[in-house]
Amino acid sequence: MKKALLFTFFSLAIVLVASANSSAQTSVTGEWDGAFETPGGARPFKLVLKVDGEKLTGTAKRASGDVPITGTVKGGNITFSYTISYNGNDLTMSFSGKISGDTMSGSVSFGSAEETWSAKRAPAEKPKTD
Repeated sequence: MKKALLFTFFSLAIVLVASANSSAQTSVTGEWDGAFETPGGARPFKLVLKVDGEKLTGTAKRASGDVPITGTVKGGNITFSYTISYNGNDLTMSFSGKISGDTMSGSVSFGSAEETWSAKRAPAEKPKTD
């Protein structure tokens, strides 16, 4: 009886840990409003993210055009990058940070610079009523 109870408890604990990890990893799916610092001031962007396991994909919507994102989400850590054209040259923006509920923040590297970035989950659009 004690072995069966112990086995049941252990199995339940594994399921709870797995579901907690899964929900943490999928929590970034959706739209985010963000900005990163540059020597010329803050640059806003919008992220549209999708998570499949630890794989992160999506789009960075920027004033100068949308670009695809690739990266990873592991627990409360996020990394992603995208490449833009800057003065006729490709420039990869590499982001890393921490996820905390409906906010994310961390550092972004581009060229020889490293700055900070942050994002908040975009408010859900309200359905239109006629």
